[in-house]
Amino acid sequence: MIIDFRMVVPIREYIDPEDARRRLPTSYMRGYTRTYEEAALLVGLTVDDLVQGMKEAGVDKAIMQAEWAFGDYRKQNDAVYRIVKKYPDRFVAAYMCVNPLEDDDMAEVVEREVKDRGFKGVNIQPFAYRMRCNDKRFYPLYAKCQELGIPITIHTSTNFSIDRSIDFGRPLYLDEVACDFPDLTIVANHGGWPWVTEMVAVAWKHPGVYIEIGAVSPRYIGMPGTGWDALMVYGNSLLQDRVLFATDNMLPPKRCIEEIMALPLKDKVKEKWLGLNASRLLKLE
Repeated sequence: MIIDFRMVVPIREYIDPEDARRRLPTSYMRGYTRTYEEAALLVGLTVDDLVQGMKEAGVDKAIMQAEWAFGDYRKQNDAVYRIVKKYPDRFVAAYMCVNPLEDDDMAEVVEREVKDRGFKGVNIQPFAYRMRCNDKRFYPLYAKCQELGIPITIHTSTNFSIDRSIDFGRPLYLDEVACDFPDLTIVANHGGWPWVTEMVAVAWKHPGVYIEIGAVSPRYIGMPGTGWDALMVYGNSLLQDRVLFATDNMLPPKRCIEEIMALPLKDKVKEKWLGLNASRLLKLE
């Protein structure tokens, strides 16, 4: 089974597309449209486009995630809920987002969404809030996720915003969170690049930390000199059970799968990266 661990709710599902087209070029996220050609197209992306891409690539299941960058986080969560209800055969879990800069008690919001609407995880982008993941303002949220037994996915990598440091996504800060919440399942989105060796060290130390490679072309992961060497070594051995395939809507799933299959990994490891690890984390087995 192939599982895309992270598809992001299409923009048009929670904000008017024309409004998004006006806002994106002047928002702090505009750097993404320069870096990823696909990012400029995301405003027009539909859920049906995602489902069709899954079919063409042979992706069996996916997690639909809300990802707060701008707009109303509540509308994003509503959209994810609707999508997963409409396509239960494709999207096996809904992950919600939060905005800790608002006055809402985010721990209470998470508990309500999990118990009332069946959300199975939380996604945060610390750089979007100008916070590091070890900021104590996140701690009530982490405590609630640990209590409820649900994973939290955290942007852990560079970012292409125009006014926020890439340091907000450094993997080292995950170490403190994992120390303080030893029973919390943490998924590090985007693999921790350019601090991949640091990311590997954190995951090696903490069995509840997973490395997700969404929005990264797998061929570069296998290319010497790109900074991914540690993942290729340890992801093929000690950490083979904790690497997760994802597209993040940024790359065509068919291309990503073909590139993973071409990596110099053990055949069994490729199966784990592409779906077996996610299936176990999601308790689908």
